[in-house]
Amino acid sequence: MKKEDGYVLVTVLIMFVIFSILGLSLMSYTIGSQQFSSANTDFIETKADAEMTVQEAQAYIMKGVDEINDDLTEATPGLGGVISKINRVIHQAERNLGEKGVIKKKILKDGKTGVFLQRVDIEVDVEESDKTLVRTFTISTIADVFRYGAVTPGNMKLNGAPFIKGDVFVGNDLRLHNKAYFISEYGRWANTSYPSIQGDLSVKGRYEIHGWFWDWRISEEELNSYFEIKPRIVDENPDVAPLDVIEYIAEKRNDPMGDITTRGYSGNIDEVDGYQVIKKGYERQGKSPKAPDRFYGDTYIRGDLKLQGSNLKVDGNLIVDGELIIESEGNVESSLTVEGSIYVHENAELTGTIILPEDKFMYVNGYPKNENCNGNNSQNNKCGIYISDLTFQGSLYTNHEIDIREDLNMNGTLYTRLGGRIENLSNESGGTLVVVSEGELTIANNNLYNNEPKVIHAFFYTNSDLDIYGVGSNLKIRGGVYGRNVTLNAVKGSSSDDYFHGSTNFSSSRDPLYVQNNQESINPQLSRLTIEYTQELILNPPDGIPTVDKVTVKEIDQHFYSK
Repeated sequence: MKKEDGYVLVTVLIMFVIFSILGLSLMSYTIGSQQFSSANTDFIETKADAEMTVQEAQAYIMKGVDEINDDLTEATPGLGGVISKINRVIHQAERNLGEKGVIKKKILKDGKTGVFLQRVDIEVDVEESDKTLVRTFTISTIADVFRYGAVTPGNMKLNGAPFIKGDVFVGNDLRLHNKAYFISEYGRWANTSYPSIQGDLSVKGRYEIHGWFWDWRISEEELNSYFEIKPRIVDENPDVAPLDVIEYIAEKRNDPMGDITTRGYSGNIDEVDGYQVIKKGYERQGKSPKAPDRFYGDTYIRGDLKLQGSNLKVDGNLIVDGELIIESEGNVESSLTVEGSIYVHENAELTGTIILPEDKFMYVNGYPKNENCNGNNSQNNKCGIYISDLTFQGSLYTNHEIDIREDLNMNGTLYTRLGGRIENLSNESGGTLVVVSEGELTIANNNLYNNEPKVIHAFFYTNSDLDIYGVGSNLKIRGGVYGRNVTLNAVKGSSSDDYFHGSTNFSSSRDPLYVQNNQESINPQLSRLTIEYTQELILNPPDGIPTVDKVTVKEIDQHFYSK
């Protein structure tokens, strides 16, 4: 009996020790949790204080910029002391900060070419931590439309599964469909899933889905069922007024270079208005000694200028009274380097390399002398500019249309009055190609049937309709799009003109288009049309990007970093 009592006593003591240890552990955990909670609360509070300080500094700068805009009468901020006024506003904002933080600024574009761009970083330390809050924004004259992944003042149709990484603004209705439209003999539809937007979405009109006879209106609360990745719904009012593309082009068309002509002069004229005259056109093939590879000073070509596997340099402006044709000869490319601007009175076929200074331009009228647009060159481009595998440095304007059939490596802006078609495009210039059009733009047949997307750095803008296809094509646009109405068509995964296992043909047997099955189970990021907005367009704007007659402030980043 005594032994049993002893066992009971030992057992009681062991239980007492165990509960004591558990109690101490719980007490320690509770105290630690309280300390962590207190420290976390303190950090949240100091973080909020830092964010408020940054917000007050940015608000002061934005208010100052608004006041500058009220007094701004010139479109170029380099005039009227605007830059100095902005610097005074920033300096006063930094004085208001005192010892709470610093403001760092850097001018990226000084306004001499019409583009003013300044980067501003507000840095505020988070008290009692090793963290610093940094908010980055820009002050510039770059139009608001170039700050979005996709913009339209009208309607946007997302047919199928396009993937947009960036903010989207729709001025009227947004229409969603789980089928992608494509053209094969005639218009057809391929079954897929609904689209994805990874960013903010602002729609001023209605949300609609495709119906048998008409589009059905849906509410904002129902959107979860019609997006694979649903955007954050916001209410914004950006300035998406159309750019005056006609005026941009007319300014170059009416340049004094366009008034210089030898028409009416004898065939023996050697000089006109300070330009040396090349009397019977100019054609150079390879390294032909019969034609010089350099013209000194401003030069007027009386007739066509044709380079075939050859190089030419002009130390001044260049006027071509006829056509400009630059093409390769076998594997040998042609190049044209001009130290001034280029003015072409007729059409242009461009393959090779064209280099201009940053503040110069190239203008192509796009009409032959007889104004016959029924096919007047080897590519049957009719009128305008035909581009195939071109590297171009500068800004390019045409009074007609563009036809891009191969790569265009360009860190600059291309203006077209009548729109055009873009196929099999890539841009490996290291910069961004901006296409600005008054007429309709169609982007199709790019990187057909490949599983890896072709990445192009570009922004496509048109005051007419913009249609982009990603069914047979597989394209990732790193930049953005703007159109009076925008239609994006895409499927996900693989597509081919040949049957592959696990695919369905959505076209005819004569012109088949097979698309991978089980579209709804495929990752949205495998869309065959992705538009990914990048800040590079703002921080490193290409030559000739359109500007507006006011200064705008745009936040582009906020983050914490450890000291």
